[in-house]
Amino acid sequence: MIAKETRIRVTALAAALLTAMALHADTIPDKEYWLLRFMSVSYPLKTISVSSPYGSRRDPFTREKKFHAGVDLKANYEPVYAMFEGVVEGVGSDGRSGNHIIVRHGMYTVSYCHLSRRYVNSGDSIMAGDVLGVSGHSGRSTAPHLHLTVRKGGTTVNPTILLTFIRTVREQALAALGLTDIAPGTPMSPKAFFEHYAPLAREMKERYRIPVSVTLSQMAHESNFGMSVLARKGNNYFGIKCTRQWLMAGKPYSRHDDDRKAEKFCNYPTVRECVEHYAAILMSDRYKDCRRHSVTDYHGWLTDIKRCGYATRSDYVQRCEKLIRQFKLYKYDQA
Repeated sequence: MIAKETRIRVTALAAALLTAMALHADTIPDKEYWLLRFMSVSYPLKTISVSSPYGSRRDPFTREKKFHAGVDLKANYEPVYAMFEGVVEGVGSDGRSGNHIIVRHGMYTVSYCHLSRRYVNSGDSIMAGDVLGVSGHSGRSTAPHLHLTVRKGGTTVNPTILLTFIRTVREQALAALGLTDIAPGTPMSPKAFFEHYAPLAREMKERYRIPVSVTLSQMAHESNFGMSVLARKGNNYFGIKCTRQWLMAGKPYSRHDDDRKAEKFCNYPTVRECVEHYAAILMSDRYKDCRRHSVTDYHGWLTDIKRCGYATRSDYVQRCEKLIRQFKLYKYDQA
């Protein structure tokens, strides 16, 4: 049986896309088609990082050269998602692949291996993005990860063929919907940065009355216009640190030096989820004084954000306001 979180995840993704599409509803042809096209594919993990590619390699156990008929992806006990619509052909466990799930996706079969948990059974019909299980360390494995083996007509092929296809489909759909995202680490001028993220900041203004200028200035300052390590590696554009609740929920994080050595910072699958979390923080009781200011009073918002403990730098407000004035971000508040 598919886990409840699966359907919630897909519904939330659709809602987020539809909300963004509403801003451009009159200019997007065939928007339903492209929404469905986007949701017809899914990466097997929230973030993709190859630890061992397809092809010849040195076996981690015997140290002998051997052919690796799959690809290993970094995954530390994380949800594993179905890449496409399909049917579960097999669920099993052995000494080599550990707990594994075999899914037929059209002409391809994909084995998702070394899982710690499995949430589907043989014969189940699944959709792209459904949670199949949780990555792990079962079977012949030196560390937690996800191993993918892909076969076409019974012959193994390089799984990056499918990963590249997923990326292409999503890029095409986002472009058609007017939601083309910027790849993490892509250098942007300040003007391009603000123009790119202004629609998302405007959405926070409409939903929570957070001034657009405040969101954009903090975003640019905290992330160095998207070029900080936190932004590039974890989509954390606001320097948000982990709470106890975040860690107990098993959510992803990374360590970085800040006020103290090796502090834990939240990681996000997308920039949107980071901005959503930032807005939720400002809507908490701790920042209730911020909300007494009008949506055009960026000075009042920033002053209380600093006073309530968001930042430790003494000149934090001045730095953000300098960006607001220099790039006339206050015009977004007045629109």
